[in-house]
Amino acid sequence: ANAAASLVRPAVWLSLLVSLAAWVALVAIERRAENPVFPVHLFANRQLAVAFGITLGAGIGEASTVFLPLLAVLSYGVSASVGSYLLLPLVLAMAVGSPVAGRLLDKLGSRVVILAGLVIMAAGLIGISRPGPLWLFIVCSALIGLGLSALLGAPIRYITLNETTAADRSAAQGMVTTFTSIGQLVAAALIGAVAASFGETAQGYDVSFLGIGLVTVALVFV
Repeated sequence: ANAAASLVRPAVWLSLLVSLAAWVALVAIERRAENPVFPVHLFANRQLAVAFGITLGAGIGEASTVFLPLLAVLSYGVSASVGSYLLLPLVLAMAVGSPVAGRLLDKLGSRVVILAGLVIMAAGLIGISRPGPLWLFIVCSALIGLGLSALLGAPIRYITLNETTAADRSAAQGMVTTFTSIGQLVAAALIGAVAASFGETAQGYDVSFLGIGLVTVALVFV
């Protein structure tokens, strides 16, 4: 209820309108630019458009991990320091998963690795949004890390290298970074807003992680 009420406030919807107008202006300007910073023509390639969308989702998932310690504090009553240490399973999973994803990329191809990463991350996000024992929280954190390792590393960049000409490769790589950053910013804002609407309780974060998990499921079908 509080989240819906906040959307009708002038400070919120005016900011959204300005943002929308800025995006429209950006696309219009970049279409005519000789050397565009935001090369809109790359979206004509379906593979690149899908890759950028998945990158956006990966950025959203990555930003959500920042809130895991706070979720642990609110859900399990651990101290802030212990909550921070509970990020270690996710970090270790990413450290192990990144080179494994790179190896599998050569053997299985980018499609299989990215689909596996999305499914694993979705399972972790949805699982962690459900109240359960602490061990389940740790396992789901590790699953999120494994999923992210397949989405933030080589597979997406492999697609951009293979789907662009030599002239567009640097720009395409830059777009991957751009959409990752956009996802991170959007997730941070939305999770903060949803959590605040629930009064900084665990329920607000549970809803946020569930929502991001469902977005990740949608990306599987995309």
